[in-house]
Amino acid sequence: MKPSILKRDDKARIEYSYDSRGLVVWPNFLTASEIEDARCSVDSLPLLEEPWHDGQKRGGEIHRAPGCLSTLSATLFDHPVTRLLIGYPHRLLESYAITRDRGQLDLHGGRAEFLSGKDARDISSRSWVEDRKIYSLRVKVLVYLDDVVEPEDGRFAYVEGSHKAAFAFHRAFPNGRMGAFDLWRTVEVHAGDVIWLNESMLHGAEEKTSQKRRRLLAFTYGPAFMVDWRELNVPSLQASGYHSAETEGDTTRERFDE
Repeated sequence: MKPSILKRDDKARIEYSYDSRGLVVWPNFLTASEIEDARCSVDSLPLLEEPWHDGQKRGGEIHRAPGCLSTLSATLFDHPVTRLLIGYPHRLLESYAITRDRGQLDLHGGRAEFLSGKDARDISSRSWVEDRKIYSLRVKVLVYLDDVVEPEDGRFAYVEGSHKAAFAFHRAFPNGRMGAFDLWRTVEVHAGDVIWLNESMLHGAEEKTSQKRRRLLAFTYGPAFMVDWRELNVPSLQASGYHSAETEGDTTRERFDE
């Protein structure tokens, strides 16, 4: 894994990318042997089908798994990029592994999304900059274990500028991603690449139709005073089919597909 020291130029580049684009991409974060160890660990996890994401399986609490997954969680927790982007003493909010064989990941994102069709906005993902210092309430770190470079691989996608939006995207663009085609951006990643993501940005993934494996790890960090997302949105726990480890999905909310 990469050393835990950032040069001044790297720090400035990371701050600019996160504030302007809403994400930071770090290529080749993992070595070949670390990638293989992580793949083996994920393949041995008891992953469960997600009822709201067709073709996707998830396993939670991977920071508790023995071996490389817990080591990676600790490394990312202490990494200077994580500390830089949160701006406060922080804690781990969630961790999970995902595999997806088909389908797309619907658009979602804290700041621009209304929950359960109500007017209660989820503010848990807000971020701001003051005196050139970034403060984020939720930073998600995605660790890719397979190449996801072609549209049919289910590339990571996001709506440019949505992390700075002061309105509900889904209501402004009722046709979803098709209505915002000029703002739609994708990211090509290779195995071992890592993305630090501003959770207030509207994001998802393209439809996966290829036969390639698509495995990734996700760790969400936030300030030490942040509570779990489920505590902020207690009514969603009553939704039919709601998984106790899920912090993004809600089967009662509308789907915004193409």
